[in-house]
Amino acid sequence: MIRHRAGDEFFLITQHDHALLSGRMAEHLSGNPIRQPQSTAIQGIALHDCGWPLHDDEPTLNADGLPLHVFETPPQISTRVWSAAATRASNKEPYSGLLVSLHVLSLSFMSQASHRLPHDVFELNKFQHRQVELQEELRTRLGMRIDLPLTHGLAQPGTSADEDALLFDFYLLRAMDALSLALCCSESLFISLDNVFPRPGGSPIRLQVNRPGSFAVTLNPWPFDTSPLEFAVPFRRMPARTYTSLDEFRDTYAAARTETVPAWLSAG
Repeated sequence: MIRHRAGDEFFLITQHDHALLSGRMAEHLSGNPIRQPQSTAIQGIALHDCGWPLHDDEPTLNADGLPLHVFETPPQISTRVWSAAATRASNKEPYSGLLVSLHVLSLSFMSQASHRLPHDVFELNKFQHRQVELQEELRTRLGMRIDLPLTHGLAQPGTSADEDALLFDFYLLRAMDALSLALCCSESLFISLDNVFPRPGGSPIRLQVNRPGSFAVTLNPWPFDTSPLEFAVPFRRMPARTYTSLDEFRDTYAAARTETVPAWLSAG
């Protein structure tokens, strides 16, 4: 769940809707400077948070009684939804599933920096072992090698055409994910998208990011086929306040109707 603060209201955006938005962005890549990926990669980008309905259909509160923001998620929740995302994407198509598994595995290693309690570390370690096993299974189904030296499931650039294509798709997923978060979140998260491969085997480039307003982002260089791009982002509107109980929050959330807010990407 993304908790977007808009004055005295929260706009609550589900993680799956945010991920679907990132997939729609990938469909508009023009080839200059970033090549549009294959359809199975676009599907993986769109499905990278498809396990989050396990939480977002019954959202929770943080310790302060506020709707739990995605960046506040404890491992007991994150590992469950990440596992479901990798499994569900794998059931759709093995390459899409491999991309999603690589993405959530990467998130788990980043999560370890802020979750050092023994139980949290244990949950993350169990999750990581399961993803490595899933990735070996998916690589076998795809006819990809499983005897290569890998770092978090990825080979070094230049290892082979298949591995370079996977690197390209993985870092593109990460870029589209970050760009969608930049559109949907109310806080500024970063000023650039780094390590984006323009094509398999190419040298990474950097995209400069600016947020001129809420639900608006500019990029330089511009990688999409038209400017601006407009998207309708689904959300539920709730009072920006502390909720005294989980039941009260869930009842209020369930009663809120789904609306959409326009979001723009443009060259700049």
